[in-house]
Amino acid sequence: MKLQFVSAYCIMLAIGLTLGACRQESKLVGNLKFDNITLEESQHLFADNGKPHAEVKVDFSFVKESTDDKMKDSINHMLQTLVFGEKFSTQTPQDAVRAFTDNYFSTYRHDLEPMYRDEVATSGSEPDEVWYSYEREAQTKVEYYDKHLLTYRLYMEEFTGGAHPVYFTYFQNIDLRTLKQIELNDLLIGEYDEELTEMLIAQLMEDTGAETKDDLEEMGYGTTAEIIPTENFKLAPGGISFLYNIYEIAPYVIGPVEIDLSFKQLDPILNTEYMIIKELKGK
Repeated sequence: MKLQFVSAYCIMLAIGLTLGACRQESKLVGNLKFDNITLEESQHLFADNGKPHAEVKVDFSFVKESTDDKMKDSINHMLQTLVFGEKFSTQTPQDAVRAFTDNYFSTYRHDLEPMYRDEVATSGSEPDEVWYSYEREAQTKVEYYDKHLLTYRLYMEEFTGGAHPVYFTYFQNIDLRTLKQIELNDLLIGEYDEELTEMLIAQLMEDTGAETKDDLEEMGYGTTAEIIPTENFKLAPGGISFLYNIYEIAPYVIGPVEIDLSFKQLDPILNTEYMIIKELKGK
């Protein structure tokens, strides 16, 4: 009798663990499995190691497996368009990384080798290497994946000679039901622009310690462009983070500006009927 009880308990435990695993897996729509491709290469002008060079660094995250092949292909198409451009969006991820890199080096040599020759001919000496040393870096990451939401981050840095590089971060929030990028119009209702703008400015004032909008401007915010809602945002269980890259609303020295608004703050204009909002608020 004791043996039978133990056996029955083990069977029930195994079933419970299996059902629990299934419930956990069912949260991940498409059961996406990710992989990444890393590459770091450089090429010199005129294939001469004594001349300036360009460098490419890529760390590209992509969907390697899914229970839905259409979903996998659609998502990879979107990610490759974001990172490499439409030109390389229909290739395999491996081929896209290779073609993007080769194209970058080809353009670098095509554009800079004639300029380098002309400068040598004009000045009679080798130009300053810093003006001909280029670099491009693309770093990506799956920021969030649960139920019907996939949030993806791209960090892009580029140096084309001169004082300093430029760098940008972009977010892509994908609705796994529609396989489309989520926009503010999906998340917010009504004529929300003015109210959302006021929320963003108020939160930025709190973050910076500014007491008035004039104080913000004296700090440098809103001096390169007006502070208005941006489609460059990140969805998360707590709310929405709006990201403004360098120069978008402030000078380079301030760097990127991220403004976080909670769902509670956004509630007056939030589309609470949108499935992904429901899922995130339920976390």
